[in-house]
Amino acid sequence: MSNVLSVVRTNANDLYIREFLLFMRSDRGARPKTLSGYETDLKRFAAHFKTRDLLELRQQDIREYKFSLVDAGLAPRTVNRAISVIRSFYEYFIDNDDYDIAKNPAKNIQGMKVPRTIPITLGEQQAKTLLDGIMLTGKHAVRDYAIFATFLYTGLRVSELINLKTYDINFEESYIHVRDGKGGKDRVIPMIPQLACALQLYLQTGVVYDEVRNNEHRSGISRYKCGRKYFVCGEDDQTLFLTQFGTPYSRKGIDWMFKGYTQRLGIYKEGLSLHALRRSCLTFLHKQGVDLFILKEISGHARVQTLEHYLAIDNSKVLDAMKQHPLSRHQIDHGLVNLVRAR
Repeated sequence: MSNVLSVVRTNANDLYIREFLLFMRSDRGARPKTLSGYETDLKRFAAHFKTRDLLELRQQDIREYKFSLVDAGLAPRTVNRAISVIRSFYEYFIDNDDYDIAKNPAKNIQGMKVPRTIPITLGEQQAKTLLDGIMLTGKHAVRDYAIFATFLYTGLRVSELINLKTYDINFEESYIHVRDGKGGKDRVIPMIPQLACALQLYLQTGVVYDEVRNNEHRSGISRYKCGRKYFVCGEDDQTLFLTQFGTPYSRKGIDWMFKGYTQRLGIYKEGLSLHALRRSCLTFLHKQGVDLFILKEISGHARVQTLEHYLAIDNSKVLDAMKQHPLSRHQIDHGLVNLVRAR
């Protein structure tokens, strides 16, 4: 009998998860990647309580589950994300009149303390080396320069960059229209002249980059086509950045190109990724005094607090701030000290 109940409860839990994921997709507009993460977290949760109905769990059960994740060696961020997903899962069923559940058992479960790490970014000189090195050595220099200039001058997410269309670039009013970003939100990012020039070079002129090649067989100039029109094959869906095969870039494709350039130019370091370009852009702007609320709009974050994980701390700025302390110029009068202590 217990085995039968276990199967029934497992099936019920699967239905709960499916219903919640359908809600997140249809009503909340969650992306496939987000839904996949939710499904993974919830299936692990259901497997832990496979003989019980998830809607009958209590706060102590959720707390015990949290500790089981810790004991399994999961990172604090992973544990916190799992609990956050479970909390959202229960909120859906509380708001749904078809289910008799009054309290969210995960509501008051506290997250784990996450160790603060220094974000990995490119320094200003390294960013300049990357852009200059691309134009000097890149096989498809004009296109590649436009790609990484867009990253460094706008702080776009990788998914946002590879989904850009040609009509998202407005040269007349100097902005980039980011459509359907994270959370399904649109935003507009102004273009500085340097970025506009890089994109115009790629889009409008179809410039051919000349690379001097010397080898034992011959020396001379090989011409490599770098403008977008040279990459278009067949029907054009107006994707902004195209590979040499005429297809939109994948995340792995741009990551492979990024690592190739950084290693060739001697600026690669452990942990450096495409996301570091986004962090670098936001850090550069923050160092120049750009307000956090403006950075939130540029980056497309829902909360200002999220930027804390993105901005690399500039210790020189912290030192400058500390020098503003009213006692920073106070000096000990050693003569007076010696006089008093001698008595």
